[in-house]
Amino acid sequence: MLEIIETARRRQRITVLVGLVVGLCGGLLSLWAESVHGAVGLLTLLPPVAFLGLSIRELARRPGTAELQVDESARAVFSPPHPTLSYLPILCGWFAFIGVNSASRAGDDPLRWLLIPVFAVVCVALAAVYWRRVPFVTLTAEGVSSGAPNPVAVVPWAALGAGAPVGPGAAGRYLRLPVAHPELIRRTGWGSRRGAFVPVRELAVSPGFLSAAIQYYVAHPEHRPVIGTAAEHARLRHALTGAPLTGQV
Repeated sequence: MLEIIETARRRQRITVLVGLVVGLCGGLLSLWAESVHGAVGLLTLLPPVAFLGLSIRELARRPGTAELQVDESARAVFSPPHPTLSYLPILCGWFAFIGVNSASRAGDDPLRWLLIPVFAVVCVALAAVYWRRVPFVTLTAEGVSSGAPNPVAVVPWAALGAGAPVGPGAAGRYLRLPVAHPELIRRTGWGSRRGAFVPVRELAVSPGFLSAAIQYYVAHPEHRPVIGTAAEHARLRHALTGAPLTGQV
């Protein structure tokens, strides 16, 4: 599991750097194309058209369809990030592009000069988030954690009430956990303090499977101590999908 997290974080860092470089180069390409007469000037349309196409792709992207994986050494079941390109590095590249583009057109316009540092701050903030943390969900005997290697939130089983997680909704972005005791949740960062959300949009696991697994362990506390063993994982899959049992706990 740790190796998967480090591989995913390394890939994220590469993609965010590529996104920034592409955005900056796209801005410079646009400036050059504007200064050249003829059909070359159409190159100025390339960055916004590419961004629009990638944004439409993001809206149309389907959520994950995989099941949870098991790591017996960590005594956990988990989902790694979705294998497709995330939208965050695309946004980083776009803000880098419009920052360069705005700087070239600012002239004596104070509003444009005001927006340039705003674009820069947003770009750096998005890159920092993507640099530090991987979309990840882990179920252990302790509870549900979201994010890796440093979880955004750890929700103990004792904090959850009866009922199924709510979501992910039409956009397929979040599962809202049925929290009964929010004071038991351990959080980091600037996330919501009122509820517990698992961002499933960027995960490989099917939101329906993850929701059912969480609900299963809320309803069956006797199985929680053996979460992360092969036999318990087989029993979970049997309970949720009808898969044949390969061992007994």
